[in-house]
Amino acid sequence: MYVVYVNHPNNKAIIHRDTCRVYTHRRRDKTHNGYWKGTFKEFVEAKDFAKSTGKKRIDTCAFCL
Repeated sequence: MYVVYVNHPNNKAIIHRDTCRVYTHRRRDKTHNGYWKGTFKEFVEAKDFAKSTGKKRIDTCAFCL
């Protein structure tokens, strides 16, 4: 399963596995820089959501993907 972190100041959306340490340690819906969205069953679903945010950069997590 996958989750997406939408980061407003950096204009990006980052796809993570739902088991990623970045997600599990900061598991809040909203942060001061953005928000988490998910879970998505398939990677393609997470990627489609990330694209739909309109953020300039769509990326994957360096730790889990």
